[in-house]
This record gives sequence, C-alpha cells and structure tokens, in this order.
Amino acid sequence: MNNIHKYTIRLCLSSVLICLCLLSSCTYDYFEDETNYVVYVPKADVNRRTETYKVDDVRIFIYNTDLEKDRYSLHPFEDNARTMVGNFHFKLFPGMHPVHCFSNIDGVDFSEIQSYNTAKFTLQKSEDGYYKEPPVILSEYVSPLIRIPGPLVTDTAWFEHKYVGRICFAIKNLEVFNSKLTLNNIKKVEVLASGIGTFQYLSQISDSINTRSSRSNANDKMLLTAKLYESPYLDFEFGFENYYLPSPDLSAEGNSSEPINFKLTFFDANNQPIDFLHVEVTDDNHQPQVLHMAETIMVTIDGKNVKVLTLKDLLDWNPIIEAGKDNTPGGGGTEV
Repeated sequence: MNNIHKYTIRLCLSSVLICLCLLSSCTYDYFEDETNYVVYVPKADVNRRTETYKVDDVRIFIYNTDLEKDRYSLHPFEDNARTMVGNFHFKLFPGMHPVHCFSNIDGVDFSEIQSYNTAKFTLQKSEDGYYKEPPVILSEYVSPLIRIPGPLVTDTAWFEHKYVGRICFAIKNLEVFNSKLTLNNIKKVEVLASGIGTFQYLSQISDSINTRSSRSNANDKMLLTAKLYESPYLDFEFGFENYYLPSPDLSAEGNSSEPINFKLTFFDANNQPIDFLHVEVTDDNHQPQVLHMAETIMVTIDGKNVKVLTLKDLLDWNPIIEAGKDNTPGGGGTEV
C-alpha cells in the first residue's frame, strides 16, 4: 500500500514538473509571439545591403497620442537576430498609430518626444549661434491600424525619400557687379540664409507637398560655407548646393509666407571678402517659392539676371566631381 502511495506521489510531482515546464515554454512563446507590428527596413537587412544600398542608422517613433515605442539602432543592427535582417518588431495597443521612421539623422537633435504634439527635431547650432546645414535625412511615415485580436501588420521603410529639400546655385558673369568677381578670383562662398525652417514637429510631417517645418523666430539663420563646383548646370561657370528643411509654416507669426533670403559673400584666395549679393527665392510673380520635401530649387545668376525654377530632372544638375570624392554638401566636387 505504501508503495502505491509513493508511486502516486511521484507521479503527481512529475506531472506538476511537466506542467511547470510546459507553462514556462508557453509563457516564452506567448511573449515571443506578442508582436503585432513589424517595420521591415531592406537597407538594414544584412542579406540585401551593398555599398550603394544601405543605411547605417534607424530611428523609429510610434505614437498613440503619447509615445508608445522608440527604437534606435545602428549598423550592424545586432540588437537581435531579427534586426540583423531588417525586421523591427513591436507590440502595440489597438488603434491607429502614427509611425515615423528616420535614417541619416546625425546632425539633428530630437526633443520633447513623449507627446506627439510636441515631438520634434532641431538643427544643431555652431558656436557663433547660427544653425548648421541638416544631413540628408531619409524619412518614412505610415499610420497602421492595429486590431486585437487581429493579424500581424507589416510596413516597409524603404528609405528612398529625402525629407530635406535642396537649393542649387548656378552662377556666371558676376563681373557686371564687380570686376574682381571672376571665376579665378572666387575661392569660397559664404551663405547666410534666412526665412528657413530650423526645427520640425513630427506631427507636421505627412507628404512631400504639405509638410512644413517651423522656426523659433524671424532671426533664425543658417550660416554655411559652400563647396564650389565647376560647370554644374548648362553653361554656367560654377555653382554650389546645400540642403534645408522644408519651408516653415509661419501662420503662428501671422505670416502666410516669407521668401527664403540669401546673402552670398564671395572670398578670394586670402580669405578676404570681395563682394556680396542678396538673392530672394521668389517665383515669376515675386511670390515666395516654397521648398518642399525632396525638391530641388535651382537659382541661376547670369550677371544681373536672376531666375528661380524647380529642377524637374535632377540629372540636369551635373557638377564636375573629382575622382575618389563623394557628391555630398561640403564633401566633394572640384573647387573653383
């Protein structure tokens, strides 16, 4: 009889241990399978990355009025086995979620991210108080609807869309202003830009047409040293390019719009200013030209004739590049 009791007790203990093991296994699987939303980033996928098809950083913000998820990962994306193949997994509450994905964000600072209404990124400042040029930020925006219970929802962040806009200058015949403003004499151009955006609310990012940045006040300015290119466009002698946030929304200041203004200062080989020009970015009707996301505005200066146009074919801007250097602002091209 005692043996039967002992056997029964052992059987019960074994059953309890088996149940505990199964429960542990089920609990692990449950949490592993809680994922209901995935952002796939092909350019972060180790199986797809190449020298020309890649990103080196990924930042993902997911909101539901307040911040629900914030993920930041750097190449080689070894957070876990999933991120190494470009998959970023999340467990979200039900409802519609604004999802903002960014790459190439070294050079901007995110702040007040806990609320969707206040979350923003801002251009960094130099020691002299002027704002710096933004990096070529890549951006994706989606708004998935999550249902519980419901299927796994997946979005792809291709990172093919530039958030920033670009303004290119093509210049010739400046001698009509000053005989010293020749191609041989000009060694550097300093660009002072106003009427530009200096920070971006995430809630104001939508599509390329309607996205607008913001600024602290009318005194916000960017000070840039342009890298000069030879023969960048048609028969123009030299030019330069820089990136900017999309035109700011000035409704809070009581303005419907304000043109982007440039003061271009030309320097000689001794780093002494030769002369300067003021240029407003306006259309044929003298109305402010809006700079949109991923757009290139071309400003041509032919002596006293200044034209502003939107560059439809980006291949029309074709500066001569030195071998072995890249074609990023301040990072390549033939110096004049």
